[in-house]
Amino acid sequence: MRCRLAGQRVVIDGELDEACWRRADVATDFKLLERGGSATQRTECRVTYDAQNLYVAFVCLDARPREILARHLRDDGPVWRDDCVEVFLDTQHDHKNYFHLISNALGTRFEEKGPAWPNPPSWNADWKVATRVSDHGWQVEMAIPFGSMGLGMPEPGTVWGFNANRQEYRLRERSSWAETLRSFHEPRHFGHLLFVPPS
Repeated sequence: MRCRLAGQRVVIDGELDEACWRRADVATDFKLLERGGSATQRTECRVTYDAQNLYVAFVCLDARPREILARHLRDDGPVWRDDCVEVFLDTQHDHKNYFHLISNALGTRFEEKGPAWPNPPSWNADWKVATRVSDHGWQVEMAIPFGSMGLGMPEPGTVWGFNANRQEYRLRERSSWAETLRSFHEPRHFGHLLFVPPS
């Protein structure tokens, strides 16, 4: 998946109305964990970046948006027990260590360093998230500072391990862009995120 320079200011408001999101590659056809096959509810993930942040956006279509499960309001609580999206970043591309971020439809956040799980004290990042719920589902916009991961702006050609995931409790579906086998926490099965200059 290519990650292009945004070329503009990205406002974290959950709207995904900047031109950079329209230019971004779209990760879709999420595969079900353990059961195999495609998720029944379409999920789209997009990425872009600038000098300070990696930006990640999700569009989570849902045939019954009034039944979206969103109960947890405390950051670093068990947000994964709600409908949620998850991001995994193997910034060293060593197929072992990773950063893990979760948001539910309320914008409640969870973050940690892997491979331990769950271990929120392992990492405390000043990342931003905004969400929007509509008649078609919900969407998420994240800004993850490179500095919070001890990194500077990636050079074009840099490759990270990357995965985007979704949990949908009404249908008991857990799905991933890069297919994992028994858990989302399988960095050897993550996909690749390639940082590229604007085209």
